[in-house]
Amino acid sequence: MITPAAVLLLFALQVTPALKQHVEAGLKAKNAGDLDTAIREFQRVAEIAPEMAAAHVNLGAVYLAKKDYADAIPPLRRALELDPDLPGAHGMLGTALLALGYASESLPHLEKAGADDLLGVALLETGRVREAVDKLEAALEKRPDDSDLLYYLTQAHGRLSKQVFDRLAARSPDSARTRQLLGEAHAAAGNRDAAEKDFRAALEMRPDLRGIHLSLGELYLGSGDYAGAEREFREEVRLAPGSAAAASKLGVVLLNRGRIPDALAELKRANALEPDMPETLLELGKATAAAGDLAAAEKLLRRVIEQEQASSLAESAHYQLSLIYRKWGRPAEADRQMKLFQEMRRTRR
Repeated sequence: MITPAAVLLLFALQVTPALKQHVEAGLKAKNAGDLDTAIREFQRVAEIAPEMAAAHVNLGAVYLAKKDYADAIPPLRRALELDPDLPGAHGMLGTALLALGYASESLPHLEKAGADDLLGVALLETGRVREAVDKLEAALEKRPDDSDLLYYLTQAHGRLSKQVFDRLAARSPDSARTRQLLGEAHAAAGNRDAAEKDFRAALEMRPDLRGIHLSLGELYLGSGDYAGAEREFREEVRLAPGSAAAASKLGVVLLNRGRIPDALAELKRANALEPDMPETLLELGKATAAAGDLAAAEKLLRRVIEQEQASSLAESAHYQLSLIYRKWGRPAEADRQMKLFQEMRRTRR
């Protein structure tokens, strides 16, 4: 592939066959993956035409392709000294600088290049977290499955969250919200006792605070204390009757306690509040099957798979479908669903 700079260089060198020969040899070597030869050819071009910006940018581009970032920087700098508007040069120089950890120095070049992905990383590494989140999210819209972008965006959100928490803790160290956040952090770390202590402290200060009973219920549900979980979820439903999450969680615990009609009522209410949430559809499918309406349960579970496809929710839906088809006397379809379940489980481990 001939870069814009290479086109400019070839155009400029039409009257100098020797230089044109080196440029073409360099491009041919680069396209063939022979980067060492390409470097030698473009070094020769830069020696013969030292005042031509395109000569230096092509040399820098080959070093960049070789991931020799330290050697890429000098020719790219020289190219921009000769022509500050040279196409592609700012992006390449910013990339090389960032790769070597010079995040601050890379920023103006990446900004001029409009490279949201790398600019987001540079902003993150220089402590401009809020701006980094915006740039990384913009880049992720174009490449939603990019693992590097997902990693850096996770890092950015984590740092932004910590900054906000530190501000809250500094200004209101003994507030209910501070204790609530501490409880959530302890719960995420698996420290249930500390989490419950913080949640209870928050409720003592603000008994009507929404979300805390839901968090407590999840702690109890995770430990198998269904009675405790039901108590907390019911209190959350009382405080927030419009919360689909609270209704869904109450339905889950009622289903685990074998109270099928009550579970169905809560799960249907959750689905009415926030239609087609995959988590609710899965539990509603289980409850509907437990109530004996296998045809309706099948439809609900297939809707989960349509939405999720490769998640743990889809995995569970395939398992539940295998049970339904087994009850219907359709062993081939039951086996197919069980195979899909097992394959997804292996893949996710």
